[in-house]
Amino acid sequence: MEDNYIDFELNNRKLKINKQNPYDILMLKTHSRYKLKNPRWNQLKIQTTPKGYKYINIKPKHYSLHRVNYYAHNPTWDIHDSSQDNFIDHIDNIKINNHIENLRVVTNQENQFNRKAKGYYWYKQRQKWMARIKLNGKQKFLGLFVLEEDARTAYLEAKKIYHIIK
Repeated sequence: MEDNYIDFELNNRKLKINKQNPYDILMLKTHSRYKLKNPRWNQLKIQTTPKGYKYINIKPKHYSLHRVNYYAHNPTWDIHDSSQDNFIDHIDNIKINNHIENLRVVTNQENQFNRKAKGYYWYKQRQKWMARIKLNGKQKFLGLFVLEEDARTAYLEAKKIYHIIK
């Protein structure tokens, strides 16, 4: 059983996470009201945010499960760094897939690349489809199109060029 878990610490608490099942997290309970004579490992309760992300509570803080799992596998990574360059991205864009193979560190902008965005809309004034893409916080105009499918194609082609995660 011990080989299936990664030991790590967070908020001065000893934790274990299952290598194959990121939903199996144990925390060493050393005291309740009084110090326990026999510390024991307790299963942590995993909760879900209104947006669908899984998290755990290690008092006094809530931690996103994907960040905890990434930290357990990469202990030199700073889990408390909330800068724009330290996001954990779900590669397949499925919030509940928190397996380590599906997680990577990206910037905030790179994290936005895999959002479900149409990238085009009907431009009423010109009676055409307008395609554009966002890059570095600014909209980049891709063109006006008579056919909706041409606007979609222009957006998807631009996405291949501009929305690359290295």
